[in-house]
Amino acid sequence: MGNHESSGNALKADLLCIADSNWVLGHWYTNCMLNGRELTDFTSMAGIAEDKLGHVRALFRFMEEYFDLPEFQLEFGRSAEHIHSMQLLDEPPQSWTDFILTLYLADVAIWRFTNALREADVTPVTNLLTKFGEEVYFHQLCIDGWLKALDDDERAALNESLSRRLPLALAWFDDAEARSEYLEVVLNKLSSIAELSDAELASLATVDEREDRDPLRRRTAGSTMPPRLWESIVPTSEAALIARRPLAVSVDDNIDLFGKIRQDETEPKF
Repeated sequence: MGNHESSGNALKADLLCIADSNWVLGHWYTNCMLNGRELTDFTSMAGIAEDKLGHVRALFRFMEEYFDLPEFQLEFGRSAEHIHSMQLLDEPPQSWTDFILTLYLADVAIWRFTNALREADVTPVTNLLTKFGEEVYFHQLCIDGWLKALDDDERAALNESLSRRLPLALAWFDDAEARSEYLEVVLNKLSSIAELSDAELASLATVDEREDRDPLRRRTAGSTMPPRLWESIVPTSEAALIARRPLAVSVDDNIDLFGKIRQDETEPKF
């Protein structure tokens, strides 16, 4: 019984790491969409954001049913300190280069972790994760295009962003082999875009093994995303609270559809 419960908690934590990281990543797209440079950037970012948030809600609904959780608890019933998102996504992008690089690092990390879980043959969720992969493939094609379109100055700035972002991406993996495979994929991709010396490659491959890491949330123990990021994901304004009520609640709103229609006093009369 104890092993079964432990296994269930581990699966729940892993699925939350996937869902919550996609949740934040989806909001990165929506928050930064207007920084796009061409019309195709806007439409691609909007489409990817929709996919990411769709994946999140599908996972949330699955988990609520599979783990017998209250409806909408995962989306609206948790505080920031209980979110399992990647620490990589806590800090907002500092430039277009930093934005695109972080999208790449996060998307590849999330998918490699998702794919490993899918291949572990967790039967109830395998088909769902496989469907996600079909859409993630196209997301990564878009990101590849944005990386290749960086100009010379932006490519030069890539190294600074990489040295700051990559260690956080690597720290998300708790398995040395998975981390090494991820690093190889990333550096193979970026080596054709940015010029990296052997010394820089060696420094990037170094991972700070932190003792205060929360293994379930895959981030520093006790850490939370910044308040402004959390507010953009689960806003607390009165209008937002009304808009996101469950259907079971909102259908009982006292809206009079048959009352007397108020006449606009400014309407001209003939």
